Amino acid sequence: MAAKKLFPIAGMNNVVADDGLQQGGDSPKLYLRDAVNVDITDTGRVRLRQGSKQVSPLRFQNIWQSPLHHDVFATLESEFVKLDPQTWQPEVLAKIGHTQLCYEVINNLVYIASELGLWVYDGKNVRSLAIDTPAKPMLNMLDSGGSLKSGTYSVAISWLRDEQESALSQIASDQINLTSNSNLDDPSFSSIQINLPYCFDQSITHVRIYVTDRNGGELLHHSDHPINTSSITINSLDLGMTARFNGLSPMPTGRYMKYWQGRLLTADKNILRFSEPLAYHLHDEKFGFVVMPQRITFILPVDGGIWVGQVTHVVFLTGTNPAEMTFQSKTSHAPVPDSAIEIDNNDIGSDISQGGNTTALWLAENGYILGTSSGQIIELQAGILKGITAKSGRSVRLGRRVTTIVT
Repeated sequence: MAAKKLFPIAGMNNVVADDGLQQGGDSPKLYLRDAVNVDITDTGRVRLRQGSKQVSPLRFQNIWQSPLHHDVFATLESEFVKLDPQTWQPEVLAKIGHTQLCYEVINNLVYIASELGLWVYDGKNVRSLAIDTPAKPMLNMLDSGGSLKSGTYSVAISWLRDEQESALSQIASDQINLTSNSNLDDPSFSSIQINLPYCFDQSITHVRIYVTDRNGGELLHHSDHPINTSSITINSLDLGMTARFNGLSPMPTGRYMKYWQGRLLTADKNILRFSEPLAYHLHDEKFGFVVMPQRITFILPVDGGIWVGQVTHVVFLTGTNPAEMTFQSKTSHAPVPDSAIEIDNNDIGSDISQGGNTTALWLAENGYILGTSSGQIIELQAGILKGITAKSGRSVRLGRRVTTIVT
């Protein structure tokens, strides 16, 4: 066979019969059964894939480069490190877990999910995202020294880390019982002493006090105090805003983490959890989750919804909040776990992307698949590839080429 008949090469095809590998006509092309350590150019030529070299004797894992300032992060044994990409020397930042990390840039901060929790890196320090919910305060009713009338009062507290507020503690309630004074010009009054629980988190700066009106049911802001305060006496009620975070819990970590429409998403096993809007550290355990029919193998939000990988197929979730979300089960082939990445629609064209800013891409049994913002699936290599299986895969985009490493 003359060399000129080998080109252009259209890529791999393990579906058609042997006599279908070479196609003629106005646009002749040749398919390969397999291609090892080669790249196929846009013009259909074969080019030897560039080799690799060892850049460090250290065994780094979870390597990721931030799109914010192009900082490179990784884990080295049990330590979370920042790498110098020129020398590959590590700078130890913290110990936050190392099994598998997920990264996300939100509001100029790097958010990290590990098996030990959720973390935030601000360019200098790594701190825990979540704040533990404080224990319930203890109340003592004092017979004098205040201006509170007889009735029932309820109190709850929260921790403050600068401007970040924790979920509310359990509500403590007690009743003031005062004997009515026969002199209406000199009625009896009382006050409330609040004994605060000890805070073990050294990053907490203040404690916030919420109190109800006499015989009321709505917790309202009373005052903030330095965290080293052990007790507070309430003599009068000058109340402000309503408590926002009553009944919430710290946001749990997960095997996967993404950001979507003002919420932080984490997924573990078959449960997809949502943070509160613009309060990424808090979670509603009653309504802030969606249970999927199978184990989750990736999550990738787009403008119109969330693509969720399952063991045998994918699901597209639509809706504005977890309680109202509906899911559409798609008939695509089984995706390779962890292989999904986000593609800018400017790089794939409006005809394929079908609107929105980004499109999801993942590797499946029959090649690469696009998931559009409108919930449509485009199987780029259907009828050409089959039988792709792996326990996990990591996809990267280099220029206009997507490469997935599978294990």
